[in-house]
Amino acid sequence: MIIIFTSLVFLSGCMNAKPKILDDINLATAVGFDYVDTEKFRATWVAPTYMPDKTIVDESYTAISTLSKEVRAKINQQSEKQVLSGKFEVALYSKKIAQKDISKLIDTLQRDPSIGANVNLAVVDGTANELLTKQLGNSDKGIYLSNLFEQNIKHGLLPKTNLQLFLYAFYSEGRDPILPFIKALDGKVDIKGIALFSKGKYVSHLKKEQVFAFNMMLNRKSNSESFAVKLEKKQYASLFNITSKRKYEIQKPMANAPITIKLKVQAILREYSGGKADKAKIKEIEKAMEKDIEKEANRMIEKFQKLKIDPLGIGEQVRTRTRKWDMKKFEKQYPTLPIRVKAKVKVIETGVIE
Repeated sequence: MIIIFTSLVFLSGCMNAKPKILDDINLATAVGFDYVDTEKFRATWVAPTYMPDKTIVDESYTAISTLSKEVRAKINQQSEKQVLSGKFEVALYSKKIAQKDISKLIDTLQRDPSIGANVNLAVVDGTANELLTKQLGNSDKGIYLSNLFEQNIKHGLLPKTNLQLFLYAFYSEGRDPILPFIKALDGKVDIKGIALFSKGKYVSHLKKEQVFAFNMMLNRKSNSESFAVKLEKKQYASLFNITSKRKYEIQKPMANAPITIKLKVQAILREYSGGKADKAKIKEIEKAMEKDIEKEANRMIEKFQKLKIDPLGIGEQVRTRTRKWDMKKFEKQYPTLPIRVKAKVKVIETGVIE
């Protein structure tokens, strides 16, 4: 009797839940935010409609408001079906609105229980509305952009980013958030690099060619990147299947003492333009790659210190090594801390030699 009664209560609860019928709703897969003025922003939602011939037509809805809840109501006033946010794959922020501070807009996503923590975020060079109202690929825009980010994360161009990781860096002591930096280009989306933040504000970005060294300093494991080095006598070498390990040397945390980031790199020589690559030539290639990595990495760190941002989480590394952590004290020390990167490259085998 107890089992039967419990089951009846459960079924009654389910019947009162009023499930949504898919034919009666539109599930938005992408949202974008643009700056209007100091009080208002423009939101663009995109929801795909699947046609009988299996084609996909994206419907775009735009509203201007000061509150995200008002946006939802205004967008639903434009649609014959209720538009819901439970299938958001991406959220885009224009560079201009990101420069003002997007922390409140991102916090709204976090507080929506229907939105997952793995939603991809990105900063747009231009307006989010312009990008989301263009035709992108053959799938709906949310899926297209999500696939774009995921495959570039998998194959090495982008470090791992999403809503959860942004919020972790935002609230962390000793780390600042990063996001992909993108631009609409000829019916496609070009990943220009990585957007850099001072907590919730966009302050600068890294170019594509800088991401390789940045990923190494993040200790991001990938074997898909390739790297080209220029040697003497107009010779070139290309390396691939690159793996790296990162190690911090912090002798005296919170003491304004030198910090060294050591990178241990292994790679395969894919091409060499100068004929046979003997042991001496391999050693020259290794040294050239070490020099290039160190130059780019150290230049980046100087930029971060000048901007007073810490996308590498150097402060986090210091914090975990001391019982006397003082965030305000570290913030004062950080711009002048002697931080240097040292790379050690080993070519473990050779591929095709020209």
